[in-house]
Amino acid sequence: MRYTKIVLPYKIKNSILAVGAQSKGVFCFVKGNTAYLSDSGGDLSDLENFKKFERDIKRLQRKLKIKPMIIACDLHPEYVSTKYALRTTNDDRRESRAVRQAHGASNGAERSRSTKPRGERRPKGVPSEAEGRTTKIQHHEAHIASCMTDNNIKGKVIGIAFDGTGFGLDGNIWGGEFFVGDIKGLKRASHLKYIPMPGGEASIKEPWRMAFSYLYAIYGKSAIPEILTRLDKKKIDILSQMIDKKINSPLTSSMGRLFDGVSALIGICAFAGYEGEAAIELEKMILEHGAWSTEHRKYKFGYFNEAGVVIIDWEPVIRSVVKDLKRGVKKPEISVKFHNSICDMIKEACNLLRKRYKIGKVCMSGGVFQNKYLSGRIKPILEKEGFNIYVHKNIPTHDGGIALGQAVLANL
Repeated sequence: MRYTKIVLPYKIKNSILAVGAQSKGVFCFVKGNTAYLSDSGGDLSDLENFKKFERDIKRLQRKLKIKPMIIACDLHPEYVSTKYALRTTNDDRRESRAVRQAHGASNGAERSRSTKPRGERRPKGVPSEAEGRTTKIQHHEAHIASCMTDNNIKGKVIGIAFDGTGFGLDGNIWGGEFFVGDIKGLKRASHLKYIPMPGGEASIKEPWRMAFSYLYAIYGKSAIPEILTRLDKKKIDILSQMIDKKINSPLTSSMGRLFDGVSALIGICAFAGYEGEAAIELEKMILEHGAWSTEHRKYKFGYFNEAGVVIIDWEPVIRSVVKDLKRGVKKPEISVKFHNSICDMIKEACNLLRKRYKIGKVCMSGGVFQNKYLSGRIKPILEKEGFNIYVHKNIPTHDGGIALGQAVLANL
């Protein structure tokens, strides 16, 4: 197996194993002032990927002669990596119980009992949650910590974490987040306004569901057939009832889902064949159709305060997109205006937070920043405003870098 050796700007007190998130299958060992970040092993929802993930952890642990005293994992209760951290058991002679439980092969009684693995066997050197050494780390805080570590930043920052999915401290799905603080503590200072995800994870594979949700929140059921002409009455009735009755419709502040919704809304991608397809195709509209002539045009977000947190309102943007659709504006122009509106929103939010918290450094992390148009434009925009900008240099901005952030935060 391959891994990246990273020298940290400080010494970690306890040896740590961080098991990352779900989609990339990346883990990280930390000992002293050195981190060892594995290469991506693929989505852990695939049983074979998970088995390799487990084998690679044991191999690297033996090679480095590390006995981790803390296992750091994601806050999401259904991530396979989280279940592995909480229930790591058994030895190399047979399939571990962690594999069986993480992939639903255990019996009902075992699945329903406490997550504390009391009395279960585990690999040598790996402590159990019963000893109090498993630490859950919020997904987007780990993103920001990984970027700070990648750039050797010790002071306070405004941390921007934009991606598709991450379990929030309030039980909702986060993904459009602004934090303030340092490596010792991050505070959620701003985020996108919540929106239901009808069908839960089905909304990720079927972006038209997010388009429906945004329209339903603004216009109600009656106006949707005129805008989403492909939807029949039966689907409209089902999704509206799911949202109204809060049936499998978790709330999300995800920037990734906003990209999905706009992509489906303007007729680019209603069904995603791979991770991030709707957002990728939305960006390609700019790059392939020469929409740079409209690069200064944009939509406007709204802003309001709620319990000391700046809420970023997507409603004016969606209304403007619908207005452009009715006017016959071409898809590439809508796409570039939408992307520009994200850049403008980041600038506005950072200025609001700088005024409130007196912080001039900005770290950006998360899968959304793989978008070349967005990442290429936002850096000079913020630098013109007087901010110092930090992006990933040596580790991925997507979930492949999150284990490093988990390990650093677990040490606190």
